[in-house]
Amino acid sequence: MNTSKKIEKLIMEAVPSLPPNQKKVAEFFLENMSLVALLPVKDIAKEAGVSQASIVRFAQLLGFSGFKELKDKISSSLKNQLSPTELYQYAASEKEKSPDTLKLVARNVINNINDTIDSNGADVFSAVVDKIIAARQIICLGLELSYHFSTLMTFQLRLYNYDARTLSLDFLRYQEQIAFMHPDDLLIAFSFSPYSRETVEAVAFAKSKGIDCIAFTDKKTAPIREFATHSIQIKTDNIMFSNSLGAIVVVINAIIAELNFRDKERTLNALKIIEENIKDTRYFINQ
Repeated sequence: MNTSKKIEKLIMEAVPSLPPNQKKVAEFFLENMSLVALLPVKDIAKEAGVSQASIVRFAQLLGFSGFKELKDKISSSLKNQLSPTELYQYAASEKEKSPDTLKLVARNVINNINDTIDSNGADVFSAVVDKIIAARQIICLGLELSYHFSTLMTFQLRLYNYDARTLSLDFLRYQEQIAFMHPDDLLIAFSFSPYSRETVEAVAFAKSKGIDCIAFTDKKTAPIREFATHSIQIKTDNIMFSNSLGAIVVVINAIIAELNFRDKERTLNALKIIEENIKDTRYFINQ
């Protein structure tokens, strides 16, 4: 039995003993399980005609720590059951309920950002920044969509004078390139569902060589976490099949900002060079 069916069974078994207000919540969940997977608690409360506290209490009555845990279980289960075509059809039905696509997507991104903040402690974030500052060289990698995040991270790091580069597969496999890394180097890997086997195997190989790795990934069960020194969990739920990008970019920007605050001398030296370059009218139009 999949997770969503188990939750449905759990709700149905609980209904007879629930007070009237909680029965109202139970009925809404049973009839709108897919909607629960998408909407924030305030919107679900509004749709169900109850308070947000009632939604949270309902989740706790079912044995969950709160609504977030219940929602994550439902969302993960439903999405795992849908093919890309079914996900599109599901998103299209949601579009009919909310014709403003910009607001629909923005709300999804905001939810991802808030859940990402809740999933990562300040200690992990601080440890990641410490590793970047201490690294001799920083190597970033990722395949397909993750490749673009690896190049974005490389660009941001190089902008502030960190020795960073992105691995590509143009000439050599990842493992062949990682073999030349120094133990004082740092590997930064981006791995989001569906997970690239080559990326996971590259991080596993780096670990076997004693090289630290920072993993940016989307789930506690992501295979890359087993081999990473530190992992930052980023929620990438999307109304379509592909991963939502907003929360990933926010995390990258937050790390760069923290590096700037921590490593002030490096940042100020880099900014002087940037200021000189942007004054060059051969390359930039100044207004």
